[in-house]
Amino acid sequence: MIVLSFTVRNHKSIRDEVTLDLVHPSLRTLQPKDGDWSSATYPLAGIFGANATGKSAVLDAMHYVFAAIRRSATAWQDAPSMMRAPFLLDGDSRTSSSTYELDFVDAGRRHLYGFEVDAEGIRREWLRDVPSSRWRSLLERDRVDGTLKLHPSMRTVGAVTNRELVLSRALLMPDSPLHAIAERLVKGFDYVTVKDSHREARLKSIADSLTDGTITFSDLELLLQVADIGVTRVNIEESNIPEEIRRAALRFIREVRSANEDVGEVGETVEADSPGELDDDQLEQVVRHLIFTHRGTTDDCPPFTIHQESDGTIAWLATAVPALEALRAGGLLAVDEIDASLHPHLLELLLEMFADPGVNTHHAQLVFTSHESYVLSPLSEVQLAPEQVWFTDKTYDGVTKLTCLADFPQHPDANVAKRYLTGRYGGTPRLSGSFFAALVSPGAE
Repeated sequence: MIVLSFTVRNHKSIRDEVTLDLVHPSLRTLQPKDGDWSSATYPLAGIFGANATGKSAVLDAMHYVFAAIRRSATAWQDAPSMMRAPFLLDGDSRTSSSTYELDFVDAGRRHLYGFEVDAEGIRREWLRDVPSSRWRSLLERDRVDGTLKLHPSMRTVGAVTNRELVLSRALLMPDSPLHAIAERLVKGFDYVTVKDSHREARLKSIADSLTDGTITFSDLELLLQVADIGVTRVNIEESNIPEEIRRAALRFIREVRSANEDVGEVGETVEADSPGELDDDQLEQVVRHLIFTHRGTTDDCPPFTIHQESDGTIAWLATAVPALEALRAGGLLAVDEIDASLHPHLLELLLEMFADPGVNTHHAQLVFTSHESYVLSPLSEVQLAPEQVWFTDKTYDGVTKLTCLADFPQHPDANVAKRYLTGRYGGTPRLSGSFFAALVSPGAE
């Protein structure tokens, strides 16, 4: 999957329609003449802005789309009402519908998928593609008209409830032609936030990657060495750990350790069969039993558990692991507050990996939010085009506005970071230091 653009209206602080565009301005037709979408789209886009201006809302809206495809036909059916998050600061928006639209490339062909949702459920849903030179409708659904039209090449998906997407239903039907599209969409997206409140979720995600084989213990070790954190080895503590957890972890250690390394040092030989998927409780046990050996002045440095590791180590792994998975397989990675607990040079390293076509051979894409202006400065090794830099600002009414650097006058050799910090592009806070000073000395005149 390659994302061309994402459009959203009425989601959290986004009241009015905004679009995040990842297409090169040179593309003026429905598809590139040479069919090379990687050269027609950007692998990176950064959203910058002050606190509480809605940077996270843009990524959250993306996450909502893929979560709806994955869960609206299953887990969401048990919810007491339709899962949604409209703008709440005016009465009209609270009761109005929300729309989401994703322009993307799947299997080399351009698609447009979107839906409109309100308190009752899915109001409209559509899917179109470009098989040759014009748009073709594959799916049109309208709750008001009571219609659900599929292209003749698409088999029926049966009865669909008001609160589920057709694409979510197709995800449960392997024989449906829509199944492959839905599956590639949900597998091609990952959402990362490294906030403290999401720490456990990211740790479980790392454990999940270990047990399904997309990431190995050697991968973790190399990622930690890249960051110069001082960790030399990652293993799993074998004492008091359930057999299925031990087998899952050791299976992957065995697969990736070099031939001259004896896996017996971390456990006995493991049979080749897969232990199967682990549930959340089992993943939590994998996390709890991960141990990290650090470089030290003695040969018997005690290993640390994952919960003894620093926030910086966890933040790096929480970001670097899904980044590695995306670079290996392609797809879209959305990272909220990517600069949290990361040194600017580590952040720059991640961006370089996505920007380098020699490394990013599957044209994975990274969309991130950040306060860090370093990547906009002349000092940065990653030079973002104006079309790759976006700013959020919030109106007096609490409405998020999204603008692109390319929409501003371009000055040769301008220091974008400096101009951003001085408020030339918006996205910077309007501070009231006098209010804070008054709080320090409330009795002062």
